[in-house]
Amino acid sequence: MRTFKWILGILLLAGGALLCAIRWQAWFGNPVEPVYEGDTLTYRFWTFGADSVPGFQLSSDGWRDVSDPDTLRIVIFGDVHNQVDSTQYASIWNRHDSIDCYAQLGDWMERSYFYYEQHLYHQINQTGWENVPVINCPGNHEYRKGIRKTLPEQWYRMFQHPLNGPDRFLGTTYYVDFPRLRFIVIDSNGLQRLSDFTIVQTWLTRAIYSAGNRYTAVMMHHPVYSSGKGRFNPGMWLFFHPILHKADVVFAGHDHCYARRGHFINTNSSAKSYKRKYYMPVSTKHTHNLYELMEVTDDALRVKTYSIVDSILVDEWVLERPLIAAEQSE
Repeated sequence: MRTFKWILGILLLAGGALLCAIRWQAWFGNPVEPVYEGDTLTYRFWTFGADSVPGFQLSSDGWRDVSDPDTLRIVIFGDVHNQVDSTQYASIWNRHDSIDCYAQLGDWMERSYFYYEQHLYHQINQTGWENVPVINCPGNHEYRKGIRKTLPEQWYRMFQHPLNGPDRFLGTTYYVDFPRLRFIVIDSNGLQRLSDFTIVQTWLTRAIYSAGNRYTAVMMHHPVYSSGKGRFNPGMWLFFHPILHKADVVFAGHDHCYARRGHFINTNSSAKSYKRKYYMPVSTKHTHNLYELMEVTDDALRVKTYSIVDSILVDEWVLERPLIAAEQSE
């Protein structure tokens, strides 16, 4: 029996050492590519944590679009991993009229290192998205791996979001109010303790129920209903699936394959795709290189999913609630 335990222990140690040897560069190593010359991290993206935002005016009912106050248009990007280049960003921008802002649900960068941050900036820079505000949350690739996952300080400098979330999640879990929409963001990667789940669950419940007549959109990296085979996250499902049924639309990624279950939309903007679960109610042959266009008006919330490469309409979902317009007119 003692010999068996020794053999088992040696095999486990050898397996752990082999795993570290294989994954060390991906988990902890810097990329071998040279950094862009002459650039520093003095830049940051426009966010709704600022006092002023291009194209918007802050009013008592939230950030109001100045040019077209009757329609709010938001583009949602899934996992990107630095795999959408400036030409593709520019092409998406030119396909649609009057994009007000865009949202990104995590894993925007391949790793949270200086090279990938510079690469992201150069992919966005000199396209239509350069001066448009972004709503985003960190994914598991933005977090540094270790005994405890940590989000580097430069992420907070690049993305200065509203500080209206729970104390442990300031700047990563928050919401942005528009006259017709409350856009709620959850940092699912920061949920590392049981108390984290309960604190964010309580905050999310209040954020949804206090939204008033607005539609509620929720965005996070890890999905409640996993669309990837073997990707089920029990903590997300147990703590958030009941209250998220009260939201109007929920965006998630991480599983690298497109699927939709009612108003739960799992999307993927990168070229990488995983095997999809066969029982997700709505799926298409397209699993990757996708983005969503969400349009919010007085009487409806519409979400259209397009292919990044050829602009094909892949899926469409509409929630009509004319009561909002009627209530506002009273």
